[in-house]
Amino acid sequence: MADVLDVTAPVLDTAAAAEVVVARQPILDRDEQIAGYELLFSASSGRAVAAHAHDATARVLVQSVADVGLEHVAEDHPAHVKLTREVLVAVRPLPLPPERVVVGLDGNHGADIALLAVLSELREAGFTVALDGFRSGAAWESLSRHARMVKLDIREVTGDGLLRTLDFLRARELTLIARGVDTREDYDVCRALGFDAFQGLFFAQPALVAGRSGPTHRLGTLASLVAPGARVGFEQLEQMISQDAGLAHKLVRLSNSAFIGVRHEISSVRQALMLLGTVAVRRWAMLLVLAGLNDRPHHLLAVGLLRARLCELLAGRGAEPERAFTVGLFSVVDALLDTPMDDVLAELPFDARTTDALTRRDGPEGGLLDAVVAYENGHFEVCARQGLALAEIGRTYREALAWTEATAPHLV
Repeated sequence: MADVLDVTAPVLDTAAAAEVVVARQPILDRDEQIAGYELLFSASSGRAVAAHAHDATARVLVQSVADVGLEHVAEDHPAHVKLTREVLVAVRPLPLPPERVVVGLDGNHGADIALLAVLSELREAGFTVALDGFRSGAAWESLSRHARMVKLDIREVTGDGLLRTLDFLRARELTLIARGVDTREDYDVCRALGFDAFQGLFFAQPALVAGRSGPTHRLGTLASLVAPGARVGFEQLEQMISQDAGLAHKLVRLSNSAFIGVRHEISSVRQALMLLGTVAVRRWAMLLVLAGLNDRPHHLLAVGLLRARLCELLAGRGAEPERAFTVGLFSVVDALLDTPMDDVLAELPFDARTTDALTRRDGPEGGLLDAVVAYENGHFEVCARQGLALAEIGRTYREALAWTEATAPHLV
């Protein structure tokens, strides 16, 4: 599942200037831990950036990634940046740290002398090269001598053809990454086939187990926090939290953290909650309950946090910020619980508007969630249909990402 980053450098094109925005899609290893992020580019108009059309455009496309800071877009993980032959030839050397960047190249490229020379330079500089796609022939063989990874889109290579391709690639000791892994069934098949890493939406879907009971016993506190319209009062919050030692401990610790920005000696849970304030306590309690639901990978909750904050900040045109936050956050709760969304929502007192937003992407908040999720995955045209400009989402994302990075460590 991808997130979105705005890079504010303009594309220097004589026809029109447009901001370049970038979406990131996680690449997960066999333990469902993040192994890297692929960066997906688009112009703010929603059209793909034709990076080869002009040398200046190519330079901005690469430099924008460097300027924004890879530590923000990819954290501590490698950033996979797919570039065209024209970009690679025009921008030499790449102004990117080789230890942080995997250079992607379309596997269907011809293997001309200039391109092979660039790939040799990249390899000598310490870059990892990943070929996107496979085709038999001398050109691919020449390109593969400089590559350490190959990405295969399982929507394009299937059946016996996929098996033969995998056998061929394994003999060359290349890291195999499956793309288009959008369901748990896809993941199970690709894992069994021996892929080393996986890219797609599968990790944000529940791994269903036959006969699993509903999550009622784990949602009692959460149900009290999300009751529609019934803003839980301070006294109720204090009573509820005081009865949960783990939750109380985390909130007390949080109230006196640098993240909150205050340092006070406190003598009681009540005093800690007063420092935070009712609204903050309610939200933090909800986040902490979700964080403790099970042992699914922590990045799944981080995806929910980012969606929540982004939906909240983009709320407008009829969308309520608080409801938008909740819809974004709960969009991953089925995967957190490994339970179908309908079963989860049956145990929670959400009203019809929130339920419809989560299950059918209906209403203002549902449409907002639909646009945010589409943008995560590089489906930029969906944003325009929802009335959201790419540049608007991209700029807002940076604030949402900063909030998520500051929030997530306090949930473990």
